Amino acid sequence: MPSSADVGTGLPGGLVVVPGTGGGLGPLGGGKGGFSLPVPYAQRICLIEETRVAGTTHASGIEDVADKLVPGCKLRLLREPGNLADTWAIKVFVGDVRIGYVPADRNEILARLMDGGKRLSAEVVDHELVGTWHKVTMGVWLDD
Repeated sequence: MPSSADVGTGLPGGLVVVPGTGGGLGPLGGGKGGFSLPVPYAQRICLIEETRVAGTTHASGIEDVADKLVPGCKLRLLREPGNLADTWAIKVFVGDVRIGYVPADRNEILARLMDGGKRLSAEVVDHELVGTWHKVTMGVWLDD
């Protein structure tokens, strides 16, 4: 099955080409080139509009990337299933610098999706320096 990266490749209306197994024309078009089907979720789906990044006060490299923490900055999420404190733990990175975690009260569904092979993306919604604390707010989307 084509991935969401194949959506709209040379086809109008968010269609993908599903490779055929050869032979005849069916009601969906077909022939040897396959047939086209609409992709129901061709756009990313917002899972969490806003949530804080937990543990930023314990992130040793956050000062090095603080100037990058502007709205729209892409964040990388990485599952940490071996975390003894939280089996649903998801680390949050700016580049290669860990800035914290998805909060424990918001991470189980995201972790289950990631464990199931789904691609999630995150980005900074807001960043505020409160004393020495980097208060980072992010949004999370389902891309696949």
